[in-house]
Amino acid sequence: MTDDQRPQSINERTYIVGIGSSAGGLEALRELVKSLPKAINASYVIAQHMSPDHKSMLTELIARETDLSVVDVVDGMPLACNTVHVTPPKTDVLLDNGTLRRTASKSTGISPKPSIDRLLKCLAEQVKDRAVGIILSGTGSDGAYGVQAIREAGGITIAQDEKSAKYDGMPVSAV
Repeated sequence: MTDDQRPQSINERTYIVGIGSSAGGLEALRELVKSLPKAINASYVIAQHMSPDHKSMLTELIARETDLSVVDVVDGMPLACNTVHVTPPKTDVLLDNGTLRRTASKSTGISPKPSIDRLLKCLAEQVKDRAVGIILSGTGSDGAYGVQAIREAGGITIAQDEKSAKYDGMPVSAV
């Protein structure tokens, strides 16, 4: 790994981008990461609804589409610039003073995991106007409260166009 590929620590000017998706989200995630710039002051955290019973290949699939570093979230890992952090199945991820924390999902058996709302609300609380929330394809409304919290904190929110989303429930709810 060269010096320019090595993940850099975040700072008080780093934008933290929470990306949420569900059904149909893999295609949207792949397209999104293809277009992410390589050297801006941003860190990305993906919360993709996944089956808790299957091994996720999301990190490997996303890594094929971008030159950014793509890593699975490990509890206690520092958030890094120009890195895509992927939340594993069965857990939620929160930000705690620049450190990613994996935590047991608070949701019931039928609720989506990981929780996009929980991630985005945490980003709004922790980094305020440096929080960015992106909602991609999916059913249901997970993420809608999270993007509201980010907007109220002065951050930026983006929802996939409902016409391009394989499932438009989450993007429409976010809007």
